[in-house]
Amino acid sequence: MNDVKKSFGATQALKGVNLDIYANEVHAIVGSNGAGKSTLMKMLAGLYKPDEGTIAFENEDITGLSPLETQRKGIQVVHQVLNIVPSLSVFENILLAMPPVKAGFLNWKSGIKKVEETLRLIGFPLDLKASAGLLSVSEQQFIILARAIVNETKVLVLDEPTARLSLEETNKLFNIIRKMQKKGTTIIYISHRIEEIYAISDRISVFRDGLCVKTENTGQFKENDLVNSMLGKNIDVFFPKKKVTIGGELLRVQGLSYQDKIFGIDLHVNQGEIVTMVGAVGCGQTEVLNCIYGIINADSGEITLNGEKLKRNHSPREAIQQGIALIPEDRASEGMIADYDIKNNITAINMRQIAKYHVLSDSLEGKLASQMVDRLNVIPADINYTMSALSGGNQQKVVVGKWMTESYKLYLMDEVTAGVDIGAKAEIYKLMGDIAAGGSSILLSSGDIEEALGISDRIIVLFKGKIFKELIPRETTKDKLLTYIMGGMANN
Repeated sequence: MNDVKKSFGATQALKGVNLDIYANEVHAIVGSNGAGKSTLMKMLAGLYKPDEGTIAFENEDITGLSPLETQRKGIQVVHQVLNIVPSLSVFENILLAMPPVKAGFLNWKSGIKKVEETLRLIGFPLDLKASAGLLSVSEQQFIILARAIVNETKVLVLDEPTARLSLEETNKLFNIIRKMQKKGTTIIYISHRIEEIYAISDRISVFRDGLCVKTENTGQFKENDLVNSMLGKNIDVFFPKKKVTIGGELLRVQGLSYQDKIFGIDLHVNQGEIVTMVGAVGCGQTEVLNCIYGIINADSGEITLNGEKLKRNHSPREAIQQGIALIPEDRASEGMIADYDIKNNITAINMRQIAKYHVLSDSLEGKLASQMVDRLNVIPADINYTMSALSGGNQQKVVVGKWMTESYKLYLMDEVTAGVDIGAKAEIYKLMGDIAAGGSSILLSSGDIEEALGISDRIIVLFKGKIFKELIPRETTKDKLLTYIMGGMANN
């Protein structure tokens, strides 16, 4: 990529990027949300055309090729957004990019062997006849990966591929990457998880403010230098956990069971407490949160909030009225209204504050939204900016912040920092501290071990739908926690 520039209106996303990718390497690209990483990869994929500059592949100028032409060159991009067609089968989704055609007609059967070989390569068995929309987010991630590599792939771009994956599945992905590298595939790996970058990459490029500011061999790039290059500043406290007086019991869950997902879950959360549930993907954390919130109704069990039992078939609306908020795992489809602006998203939960005589007031809405944008440090600080145009980290700030226009008793958070850069993570952790300091409680589901250890008052380990262990962060270690998550017993 040579002097690549791209603007969206007044926003200059890329200011002249120069980046060389070597054949058969794993090249990591890091940077804060909005630094230009995904925009550049969308240009490589043919989704955007540069305003200026060129992109060359195997000594051929491919600037401005269409997505289909780019794929035929052997360049495949797995984007952050899961491009699944829910109504189609797993098999059809995998072959969707280049479906098998014979004599001008679709011939699905001819693609069976190729799909089965791909699934064997990735080591992730899936029911090919199953409807893709019914699968978990992590399973859908592997469908997208299979789609990218089912045809001959020379360059594979992975944009935040582990944001929805467990530790076990992340290790499986790394094994796939190493296999593909041995076969001659070049990997471009974008991630906010620094430990992953050092584990899998050969070289690292740092993006900041629309520029590639530094490229270094991974072994020669010190972690402090990497973080400073990403942010252009030092983070003094990454987990700015506030000292909060823990109060009496706020939430109690007893005997909670749902289908074949969770079995007899017992837990409690006290006022001002941050409790984190950890475990492999599919171990039941999301189902626990969704039962408490009323998205799904438990088969058995009781949920008590502030001493009052909730109806087993209570709805999300009733949960909100009881003082329960939810930040869901999939912010794009469940946490925000992408085509609405920041202002509309921030005020969507509590419209009473912005109404006069039951009529919405533009001035009140603008005032409330502006206050929250300042408090959340949303960039750009324009309340009329469309949500879909924001970086992932700034979207997540709004998704969390809309629940802070009013005080709720209990905040349920599902992978709240997934796909969020290191700077935005620190800001979200600060917001969580503010919530706890205000007397509210947080029940968090997280696949980030360091996050769980750094932000929690207590950690609950789930394994195969049951509570396996309960821990105090200061009394355990990362290695012990990982052992428990895998269902093993650590040595005391």
